[in-house]
Amino acid sequence: MKQRGRKNTESSRPLLVAWAPFSPTLVEVGSLVEGRVVFLNVLFGKKLAAPLRYAYLALRTLSLLGKERPKVVLAQNPPIFLPLLLVLVKRLNGFTLIVDHHAIWSMKTIRAPLLSQGIAVLERFVAEKADSNMSPNNSWTKELRARGATDAFTYHDFIPQSARGENETKDWAPFPLPPHRFLVVAAHGGHPQELLKEEVAAISGLDGYLLVITGKREKLAHRISRLNPPSNVIYPGYLDDARYDALKGNADVALSLSTELNTVPHAIHEYLAYGIPTIVLKDSLLRSLFDGAIVEIENADPGTVRQALTRVTQDSAFRNKLRESTNRNYGQRLKMHQGEVSKLKQALTPG
Repeated sequence: MKQRGRKNTESSRPLLVAWAPFSPTLVEVGSLVEGRVVFLNVLFGKKLAAPLRYAYLALRTLSLLGKERPKVVLAQNPPIFLPLLLVLVKRLNGFTLIVDHHAIWSMKTIRAPLLSQGIAVLERFVAEKADSNMSPNNSWTKELRARGATDAFTYHDFIPQSARGENETKDWAPFPLPPHRFLVVAAHGGHPQELLKEEVAAISGLDGYLLVITGKREKLAHRISRLNPPSNVIYPGYLDDARYDALKGNADVALSLSTELNTVPHAIHEYLAYGIPTIVLKDSLLRSLFDGAIVEIENADPGTVRQALTRVTQDSAFRNKLRESTNRNYGQRLKMHQGEVSKLKQALTPG
């Protein structure tokens, strides 16, 4: 009887799994539903090791299922092979499966036509056989439904508004900033369609502006070094939470320039939570979500970016109007977020 009680306690807790080093979405969702979040990771990003990596992670996942015996599992895609494995074993293990489609892998990332088509077949199979499918924006949700996804719904990123800390100063040691008039920030995940070159080129022609680019060195350092950035561009690498928060707390404006398909960078949510005016390329998906709270530009030509930067930093009337729009948009997104949390909790509640 004692062993049975222990088993029931473990199985009532949702299990959230990703084959990745980290996922802010899984951490957030895990806290909302009091679930256990597990990141399984080995040789991440090493393409040649992919077959060995996926085989090893599959065995780790099966072992995890045996120990946890969950009633509900949320698995992140990509890679598609994790939710595929769980679709194949979910009936045997008796759990409900929700797939968090961070993106549709075959559309966004896979460039080889034959491989893309093969991955697309697996994605359709998983979307049909999972009990629910969630995505981070309405464009991906629409694509999932077109693939016959079961119970497809959207769960947007959301970060509550934050006031700037009283102790945040321009000297955010151990990376003291050189003299500047305006601080510009740009966080990057490393996707090749993030427009690093254009951001650096725009800042290089602006006196008094300092650009700080953040992101993991293994994905960005080589690209940035090839750009031979000027002295008013700093790349400190990946910052811990305290240093990153200090940076955002002192920022005057942010750049988030990318041509990634159906993508809403998590950094935009962070910037708007801090009240940082954020410049993006004109995009219908971003506009549908942020509705006037972002500064849209037609192209990433350095002159266009410079014009937007100077307007945001030096036109007080424009900044005030943008601040009003940002606050209004926050209220709209908060209401939407509350509805999405309700749907998410319903999907992750054991039946």
